[in-house]
Amino acid sequence: MKHKWMKLPAILLVTALLTAACSTGGGNEQPSLAPTETNEGFSKGKYDPPITLTTIGSVGATHRFKNGETLENNVHTQWAKEKLGIDIKYKWVTSGDQFPTKLRLDLSANEKMPDVMSISDPQLLSDLIESGKFMDITSAFEQYASPKVKQIYSQDPLYWAQVSKDGKRYGIPMLSKAQQNDPLLWIRTDWLQQMKMEPPKTLDDLEKIMDGMLKTDFGTGKVSPPLAISIKDANMPFVQWRGDASWIFGGYGVIPHYWNKWNGDKLEYGSVQPEMKQALAKMQDWYKKGYLSPDVGLIDVGKSDDTFRNQKSGIMTGPTFQSIAVRNFLKKNNPSAVAKPFPIPAGPSGQPGLRSSTIPGGAFLINKDFKHIDAFFLYLNKMYELGDPAKGSEFENGFAEGYDYVIKDGKASSVEEDFPDKTRINVTTYFLGGQSYVDPELELNSYIKLYNGEKPSTPYESRLYNAIPEAERGNPKEVIEWQAAYHTLQQKDRTMANLFLGPPTPTMKSKWESLIKMESETFLKIVYDKASIDEFDAFVTKWNKMGGDKITEEVNAWYDSAVGK
Repeated sequence: MKHKWMKLPAILLVTALLTAACSTGGGNEQPSLAPTETNEGFSKGKYDPPITLTTIGSVGATHRFKNGETLENNVHTQWAKEKLGIDIKYKWVTSGDQFPTKLRLDLSANEKMPDVMSISDPQLLSDLIESGKFMDITSAFEQYASPKVKQIYSQDPLYWAQVSKDGKRYGIPMLSKAQQNDPLLWIRTDWLQQMKMEPPKTLDDLEKIMDGMLKTDFGTGKVSPPLAISIKDANMPFVQWRGDASWIFGGYGVIPHYWNKWNGDKLEYGSVQPEMKQALAKMQDWYKKGYLSPDVGLIDVGKSDDTFRNQKSGIMTGPTFQSIAVRNFLKKNNPSAVAKPFPIPAGPSGQPGLRSSTIPGGAFLINKDFKHIDAFFLYLNKMYELGDPAKGSEFENGFAEGYDYVIKDGKASSVEEDFPDKTRINVTTYFLGGQSYVDPELELNSYIKLYNGEKPSTPYESRLYNAIPEAERGNPKEVIEWQAAYHTLQQKDRTMANLFLGPPTPTMKSKWESLIKMESETFLKIVYDKASIDEFDAFVTKWNKMGGDKITEEVNAWYDSAVGK
């Protein structure tokens, strides 16, 4: 195999399609670009009277409200109306799992689309762009995006791949934090000490630890399973944002469901590579030994997490933000429990292998009939100011006092215990798109500065610093969030990217659902020891005949056209 460890930005050959409108420049000090002076009703940084911006949304488990607020009416919508003169109105709000269905019904019925909406499902995003109901924002981006926003979106041409069509851009990509979902192992180190064992460096070491946890009485009830993972997912089983299992396969040199140059210069599908067979055999062995939950194929990541929080598991997998599970849940269940993050151990290949987090994840689409594209960019520019605020900014301490920070002893704190009601609100779930607006590289780089003992020098760094209890800041190498960031960065060169970010190919649209179903059923039977490991060979043959070969051709055609060979 070759090329699979190649860093994503290094392989991207900039094409005319993806670079036409990118430009650089600006920094934190750059003000937002105001809408044009010809726009009536805009003065002093806001619309007066307010203009209406319609959208749609969903509410999931990550939403927490206070003071009787809702997604339609909360501290964020009130801020947008008061400060920007943008009255955000929701045409409808549903649960996260019902959102795609509801939107597809509206599209089929030719209902009027909202002014702005965020879409993360690639198939739905592609279908909406194809509907012709949404705006080419290429020129609007050049006219209204602030220098800071332009600089961020110029860092990688692949950011735009999902919304580009015929040389035009039909949306604003939503960008995630770099490496934010790269997995780590979170291990009960107090249990390791009790067993007199060291953190694992290899999968063999990990097996010995899991075996020890099964056989040791820690005084918290039977440990089962020792490893908390979930492989339930309709689209990408084994690959999860937490409770991830793809690193087991990574130790053999391949990531399931990822398209990468596993064997040459062409993209190939990870789940049909020979290394998958060896890794599935390993998972089958772990399942039979009781290292995995008997329901590992049925439980979701939340239930997988619960076993760690409730001290039934001693090892969970998850990225840097999995520190929340340790601080807010495990420590509350058992204040003496100690859990720390560790690098992914090496597999038989001699190296660890991790899936790389994908930074672009969906996009904002703008209704082509929306008369105030300038208002959306006013909002976007302001939100990126919030993501990395200047000193003296209204966002210096966070978004809203009492929600994501409080003032304690004259200083800002986002430690939940410092809140009078012990409830810290993740206000980013209120934002359009339901996530923060930051330079993808900012968080990890800031964590590393703090890990190295540097004091915060920007409001953003102070915000991260103030999220750590004061008693822990004295030893930065022991702060679990900063430790996790350090290990994540150390393993960056062992991550493998999913290089296919385009819309579903023509054959995918008709065949992919059947192929994924066949793959999930086959792999689960193997893990559950209901089928021989040799069933994998038959699966690969069927996969190719049922459309896999054609899809591979189409994926490579997209890749060649989008980023070059």
